[in-house]
Amino acid sequence: MRIANIMFSKGGGGIEKAFVDYCEGLRDLGHQSIAITALGAMVNSELSELKIETHSISNLGEWDIFAVRRLRKLLLELKIDVVIAHANRAFSLSHKAIKGQIPLIGVVQNYHTRRYNDADGVFTTTHDLINTLIKQGIPNNYIFHIPNMVKCVELPHRGHRRTPPVIGTMGRFVAKKGFDIYIDALKILKDRNIDFKAVLGGNGEEESALKSRAQKAGLGEQLKFLGWVQDKKDFYTNIDIFCLPSLHEPFGIVLLEAFVYGTPVISTNSEGPRDIISPNYDALIVEIGNAVQLADALERLIKNQIESDKIAANAFAKARTKYAQEIVCRQIEIAINVLLKK
Repeated sequence: MRIANIMFSKGGGGIEKAFVDYCEGLRDLGHQSIAITALGAMVNSELSELKIETHSISNLGEWDIFAVRRLRKLLLELKIDVVIAHANRAFSLSHKAIKGQIPLIGVVQNYHTRRYNDADGVFTTTHDLINTLIKQGIPNNYIFHIPNMVKCVELPHRGHRRTPPVIGTMGRFVAKKGFDIYIDALKILKDRNIDFKAVLGGNGEEESALKSRAQKAGLGEQLKFLGWVQDKKDFYTNIDIFCLPSLHEPFGIVLLEAFVYGTPVISTNSEGPRDIISPNYDALIVEIGNAVQLADALERLIKNQIESDKIAANAFAKARTKYAQEIVCRQIEIAINVLLKK
């Protein structure tokens, strides 16, 4: 099949990573996988390195009629069999451009779902999102549970943890990511005289507030701000425990990344993580917004490396059997074929 994956965001977060994974994974299954992106998108260089055929078009938003015309012309020239649109802008522009002539599948990664009733099919990452779409009126047999994916080869040998152990997290510095709770939990560990180092990777609108909070908590020697993390392998292999303190997390692809690198995980019971995690088996899970519970879980893993290693091994096994790129892309392929028959 000639499959066009379309995404017009320019950032470098989880949705963008999932987009690249779709392009690469479907190509590796033997399909003609074509990426259509925004000019200047961060993913363009990665797509080039992967030798994915990529076309970039300018657009000013989902109401840009000139972008709709450019996209329509491009899709017809490329003789696309099916379009997979990632995120709202891509779906809206694709829907206007296609006008029912090419099957259109929307990939839903968050709770902004109102546009997708007009899709020929919807892929979404969690069962909670499936329930949201059904309540919205989308037929159940048009919705497919397609989780995000990771490349997964073998469990890295990590050896003994560092002295002191290094705790880490990363993401966009926005309120819903709960990094203020992370800082508060570190302060509790410090007050308990637990020896540790910590890192916080990312950037965004909350950066000044988070740095001020860390300073007031007296974490100047324990907590280092890394800026935006480009090298994921370097990040995960240089920490001993990964935290996901999110207040709201539609999926949490960083969990899968931590699983793959053998990094034990502590997460809040937010929407995506509770769909992924088996508590106390492949990760520890704590209440949303509860810094004391997060500190308790951190202390538990710091003081028990045997449990920490077992959790990490179980998490890797789950990633390899359920979330590996080739496994998820087979699910995508099957779902496309089902929808095309409709």
